[in-house]
Amino acid sequence: MGRLKTVAASVAAVVCLAACSAQASGAGHSQASDSPASSAMDGIGTPLDSALPASIRDLRFTASDGRTVRLADFAGKTVAISDVMTLCQETCPADTATLVQTARAEDAARRGAGEEFLSITVDPQRDTVAQLAAYRRLFTPPPANWMALTGSPSAVNALWNYLGVWRQKVGDDAGPTPRNWRTGQPLTYDVQHSDEVFFLDPRGRERFVLEGAPYATKGSIPQTLQHFMDAEGRRNLSSASAEAWTQAQAQRVLSWVSGRSAA
Repeated sequence: MGRLKTVAASVAAVVCLAACSAQASGAGHSQASDSPASSAMDGIGTPLDSALPASIRDLRFTASDGRTVRLADFAGKTVAISDVMTLCQETCPADTATLVQTARAEDAARRGAGEEFLSITVDPQRDTVAQLAAYRRLFTPPPANWMALTGSPSAVNALWNYLGVWRQKVGDDAGPTPRNWRTGQPLTYDVQHSDEVFFLDPRGRERFVLEGAPYATKGSIPQTLQHFMDAEGRRNLSSASAEAWTQAQAQRVLSWVSGRSAA
């Protein structure tokens, strides 16, 4: 079954409220697992069981420190992958803040060596190494087990097409022109996208996906990004959806995916 065909029985369409996530995901995921994790996780996401092909594991990305990184490099680790855009004014600041909080909590519990948290851009044109390095520094101190990655458009698109992340580039012509929080340059377009966090087990198999924006507190988001967020993004912080996933739930998923607890 192709990854770009919706698996209606296993994954519901995600409709996000934010402009950078304003459309339902037009793609699907691997066949859902028959594991009892669905009940153990209280329906917070979708358990899966699909091995990533070598063509995806070997895609080359560039980290914020300039290193070349492949998913294959994390063999033996549990990996959480979030789609992100540093110039998103709505849900991405909350997505990243919650992922970073989860990474910090796992590192503090001395599990960081066996886990990696990846924020991979959906906007490689503007999310350069310098932009990602500045973004990562906003989350001071950035946890050692969290990386921000960019790559060529072909590599980025291949990853997100396979995983089923919906994206659409649109003109940003509504209201005052926003400016890059780092450079001050005017932003001429937006990349609308769905919000997901994908979890890979130590064997490199896709085992779980959390969909939609998380619950995040204002205090977890760096001041620079708080000021950059638009009115809709700030409203989302004060009125999180009942379906919003949390840091605690992400840690439960990590525990199950890594085999530390039974589903």
